Amino acid sequence: MPVEIGHTDKISSVLLLALSAGVFVVSGDFPRGPGITGPAFFPRVISVLIAAFALAQLGKRLYVSRVRSYEITHEVAVQVFAVFGLVVAYVLALPWIGFVPATIAFLLAAMWYSGVGSLPRAVVVAVGVTLALYYTFIVFLRVPLPEGVFVPVRPFLPSVVGWSP
Repeated sequence: MPVEIGHTDKISSVLLLALSAGVFVVSGDFPRGPGITGPAFFPRVISVLIAAFALAQLGKRLYVSRVRSYEITHEVAVQVFAVFGLVVAYVLALPWIGFVPATIAFLLAAMWYSGVGSLPRAVVVAVGVTLALYYTFIVFLRVPLPEGVFVPVRPFLPSVVGWSP
Protein backbone atom coordinates (compact mmCIF):
# COMPACT_ATOMS: atom_id res chain seq x y z
CA MET A 1 0.00 0.00 0.00
CA PRO A 2 1.67 3.24 -1.15
CA VAL A 3 1.97 6.20 1.19
CA GLU A 4 1.48 9.72 -0.13
CA ILE A 5 3.75 12.44 1.24
CA GLY A 6 2.87 16.08 0.62
CA HIS A 7 4.88 19.30 0.93
CA THR A 8 8.09 17.44 0.11
CA ASP A 9 9.97 20.57 -1.00
CA LYS A 10 9.20 22.34 2.26
CA ILE A 11 10.10 19.30 4.35
CA SER A 12 13.38 18.74 2.51
CA SER A 13 14.28 22.45 2.80
CA VAL A 14 13.79 22.42 6.55
CA LEU A 15 15.76 19.17 6.90
CA LEU A 16 18.62 20.58 4.82
CA LEU A 17 18.65 23.76 6.92
CA ALA A 18 18.87 21.65 10.08
CA LEU A 19 21.67 19.55 8.57
CA SER A 20 23.57 22.67 7.53
CA ALA A 21 23.25 24.18 10.99
CA GLY A 22 24.44 20.93 12.55
CA VAL A 23 27.49 20.70 10.28
CA PHE A 24 28.33 24.35 10.94
CA VAL A 25 28.16 23.88 14.72
CA VAL A 26 30.04 20.56 14.79
CA SER A 27 32.81 21.86 12.50
CA GLY A 28 33.53 24.57 15.07
CA ASP A 29 35.30 21.92 17.16
CA PHE A 30 37.70 21.00 14.35
CA PRO A 31 41.37 21.82 15.02
CA ARG A 32 42.84 25.04 13.66
CA GLY A 33 44.71 24.69 10.40
CA PRO A 34 47.78 26.48 9.08
CA GLY A 35 45.66 29.33 7.72
CA ILE A 36 42.09 30.32 6.97
CA THR A 37 41.52 27.05 5.11
CA GLY A 38 41.81 24.72 8.07
CA PRO A 39 39.77 21.54 8.48
CA ALA A 40 36.59 23.48 9.37
CA PHE A 41 36.69 25.80 6.36
CA PHE A 42 35.34 23.51 3.63
CA PRO A 43 32.54 21.88 5.66
CA ARG A 44 31.39 25.35 6.70
CA VAL A 45 31.46 26.71 3.15
CA ILE A 46 29.49 23.72 1.90
CA SER A 47 26.99 23.96 4.76
CA VAL A 48 26.42 27.66 4.07
CA LEU A 49 25.87 26.92 0.37
CA ILE A 50 23.44 24.10 1.18
CA ALA A 51 21.58 26.42 3.58
CA ALA A 52 21.38 29.16 0.92
CA PHE A 53 19.95 26.77 -1.66
CA ALA A 54 17.53 25.32 0.90
CA LEU A 55 16.31 28.82 1.76
CA ALA A 56 15.87 29.59 -1.95
CA GLN A 57 13.87 26.38 -2.42
CA LEU A 58 11.76 27.10 0.67
CA GLY A 59 11.11 30.66 -0.48
CA LYS A 60 10.07 29.47 -3.92
CA ARG A 61 7.67 26.89 -2.47
CA LEU A 62 6.15 29.40 -0.06
CA TYR A 63 5.69 31.85 -2.92
CA VAL A 64 4.19 29.27 -5.32
CA SER A 65 1.06 27.77 -3.84
CA ARG A 66 1.29 24.46 -5.71
CA VAL A 67 1.91 21.55 -3.33
CA ARG A 68 4.14 18.71 -4.49
CA SER A 69 3.39 15.26 -3.25
CA TYR A 70 4.84 11.87 -4.02
CA GLU A 71 3.70 8.30 -3.59
CA ILE A 72 6.17 6.10 -1.75
CA THR A 73 5.85 2.39 -2.49
CA HIS A 74 7.27 -0.48 -0.48
CA GLU A 75 9.98 -1.11 -3.11
CA VAL A 76 11.16 2.50 -3.02
CA ALA A 77 11.26 2.47 0.78
CA VAL A 78 13.37 -0.71 0.74
CA GLN A 79 15.82 0.89 -1.71
CA VAL A 80 16.13 4.04 0.40
CA PHE A 81 16.73 2.08 3.61
CA ALA A 82 19.28 -0.18 1.88
CA VAL A 83 21.32 2.83 0.77
CA PHE A 84 20.92 4.38 4.23
CA GLY A 85 22.19 1.11 5.74
CA LEU A 86 25.24 1.18 3.44
CA VAL A 87 26.08 4.72 4.54
CA VAL A 88 25.65 3.87 8.24
CA ALA A 89 27.86 0.78 7.84
CA TYR A 90 30.51 2.91 6.10
CA VAL A 91 30.53 5.52 8.85
CA LEU A 92 30.73 2.86 11.56
CA ALA A 93 33.56 1.03 9.73
CA LEU A 94 35.76 4.11 9.19
CA PRO A 95 37.42 4.19 12.64
CA TRP A 96 38.04 0.43 12.63
CA ILE A 97 39.29 -0.36 9.15
CA GLY A 98 40.33 3.11 8.01
CA PHE A 99 39.44 5.44 5.18
CA VAL A 100 40.99 3.59 2.25
CA PRO A 101 39.60 0.06 2.78
CA ALA A 102 36.21 1.34 4.05
CA THR A 103 35.78 3.68 1.09
CA ILE A 104 36.76 1.04 -1.45
CA ALA A 105 34.34 -1.45 0.13
CA PHE A 106 31.56 1.17 0.31
CA LEU A 107 31.98 2.19 -3.32
CA LEU A 108 32.08 -1.43 -4.50
CA ALA A 109 28.91 -2.25 -2.52
CA ALA A 110 27.14 0.88 -3.78
CA MET A 111 28.10 0.17 -7.38
CA TRP A 112 27.02 -3.47 -7.08
CA TYR A 113 23.69 -2.39 -5.57
CA SER A 114 23.26 0.17 -8.37
CA GLY A 115 23.71 -2.50 -11.00
CA VAL A 116 27.25 -1.94 -12.32
CA GLY A 117 27.86 -5.10 -14.31
CA SER A 118 31.62 -5.10 -14.78
CA LEU A 119 33.54 -6.07 -11.63
CA PRO A 120 36.96 -5.04 -13.01
CA ARG A 121 35.60 -1.61 -13.96
CA ALA A 122 33.99 -1.23 -10.53
CA VAL A 123 37.26 -2.12 -8.78
CA VAL A 124 39.25 0.35 -10.90
CA VAL A 125 36.74 3.14 -10.25
CA ALA A 126 36.52 2.40 -6.50
CA VAL A 127 40.30 2.30 -6.04
CA GLY A 128 40.87 5.35 -8.27
CA VAL A 129 38.25 7.51 -6.58
CA THR A 130 39.43 6.44 -3.12
CA LEU A 131 43.07 7.25 -3.85
CA ALA A 132 42.15 10.58 -5.45
CA LEU A 133 40.14 11.52 -2.35
CA TYR A 134 42.85 10.24 -0.02
CA TYR A 135 45.64 12.28 -1.61
CA THR A 136 43.40 15.33 -1.99
CA PHE A 137 42.62 15.39 1.71
CA ILE A 138 46.05 14.29 3.00
CA VAL A 139 48.36 16.22 0.65
CA PHE A 140 46.39 19.19 -0.66
CA LEU A 141 44.02 19.98 2.21
CA ARG A 142 46.24 18.52 4.97
CA VAL A 143 43.25 16.96 6.69
CA PRO A 144 43.95 13.69 8.49
CA LEU A 145 41.80 10.71 7.58
CA PRO A 146 41.05 7.71 9.79
CA GLU A 147 43.77 5.07 9.74
CA GLY A 148 42.61 1.54 10.35
CA VAL A 149 43.15 -0.18 13.68
CA PHE A 150 43.54 -3.61 12.06
CA VAL A 151 45.18 -2.88 8.70
CA PRO A 152 47.18 0.36 8.42
CA VAL A 153 47.49 1.16 4.70
CA ARG A 154 49.62 4.31 4.82
CA PRO A 155 52.94 2.35 4.63
CA PHE A 156 51.74 0.66 1.42
CA LEU A 157 50.66 3.84 -0.41
CA PRO A 158 53.17 5.63 -2.64
CA SER A 159 54.63 8.82 -1.25
CA VAL A 160 54.06 12.15 -2.96
CA VAL A 161 56.93 14.59 -3.54
CA GLY A 162 57.15 17.09 -0.70
CA TRP A 163 54.78 15.13 1.53
CA SER A 164 55.69 13.41 4.74
CA PRO A 165 53.10 11.41 6.66
